[in-house]
Amino acid sequence: MATAIRLSRFGKRHSPIYRVVVIDSRKARDGQFIEQVGFYNPNMKTPEVHFEQEKVLKWLSTGAQPSDTVKSLLRKSGILDLFHEMKAKRSIEGKTATPRAFKDKKKKLGPKALARIEAEKAAKEAPAEENA
Repeated sequence: MATAIRLSRFGKRHSPIYRVVVIDSRKARDGQFIEQVGFYNPNMKTPEVHFEQEKVLKWLSTGAQPSDTVKSLLRKSGILDLFHEMKAKRSIEGKTATPRAFKDKKKKLGPKALARIEAEKAAKEAPAEENA
């Protein structure tokens, strides 16, 4: 049986919350799963992600394939690094996953906003030049 680690949706309409589950890859998204190994809530300012490290490592070592989204979440939480250490036959006893640093996304400004910022800079510099 081919198993996958993927997200299963629950929660209210327009505010999804996901369980990270191990499921037969042929089953439906919200179908009957084998085991729940984590939790993901993207509705917060900093998304809440929680994995049960031992369960995830056990399933990865038995051949379960994570979906692209789950793989990204595992990488951010540091569990995928531990799995690669385990695959390289290095000891991971006593080690815990160290999450990667969270990056704030910078919003890209449109052309009008950039023009307004440049005009404000020019207005601030103009009085300084007149007084000099």
